[in-house]
Amino acid sequence: FVEALAAGLLAEVGAAPERLADALVLLPTRRACRLLAEAFLRRSAGRALLLPQIQPLGEVDADEVLIEGALDLAVPPAITPLRRQLLLGRLFERSGWPISHALRLAEELAALLDELQTERVPLDALAHLVPQHLAEHWQNNRDVLAVIAELWPGLLTAEGALDPAERRHRVLTELAALWRVAPPRRRVVAAGSTGSIPATRTLLGVI
Repeated sequence: FVEALAAGLLAEVGAAPERLADALVLLPTRRACRLLAEAFLRRSAGRALLLPQIQPLGEVDADEVLIEGALDLAVPPAITPLRRQLLLGRLFERSGWPISHALRLAEELAALLDELQTERVPLDALAHLVPQHLAEHWQNNRDVLAVIAELWPGLLTAEGALDPAERRHRVLTELAALWRVAPPRRRVVAAGSTGSIPATRTLLGVI
C-alpha cells in the first residue's frame, strides 16, 4: 500500500519533486506514516527529497492536523494516560476497592471511555453499557460506574483537559468545518482509512 502511494504521489509531481513538500498526507496510524516516509526514501535512490507533511488520523493520541503551518483551535489538551488512570483509580478506591485493584479497574475503564467517546455514546449511558465479557466485578458495580459517569466530566474540567478520544473528535470535527468554508490551498491526500471513526468519516467526506 505505502509503496503504491509513494509511487503515485511522486508520479504526480514528475520532474518537480520539490512540489511534494507542499502536500499533506493523512494516514490511519503513526506506523503507516513512518512506513510511507521510508517508502519515499527508498524510491529516492539516495537523492535528497523533501517529504510531504504526513499525519495520523486514526489513533486516539493523534496530533492535531496542521493547516497552512498551524491550526489554532481552542481545544484543551488530552489528559495523560497515567493521570487519567490515577484519577479514575481514586474514584474506585472511594467506593471501597483496594488501590491496586482500583488502578486495574481504572485502566480497563479508560479503554472503555475511549470506545464510547469514539462512537459518540453519551457518558451517562456508561452504567448500562458494560460489555458482558468483562469481569464479574464490573457487572456487580453498575452503581459505581453511574457515580463515575456523573463525576468524571467535572474532574476533567478541573484538570483543564479532555479524554483523548473526545479531543480527537473535536479537533477533526472542527478541522472538517474549517475546510468546508476555507479549503486548504495545498494538495491533501487521505489514504488507507475506512472511516470507521465518525469524526474521521466526516473529515474524509469534506476532503
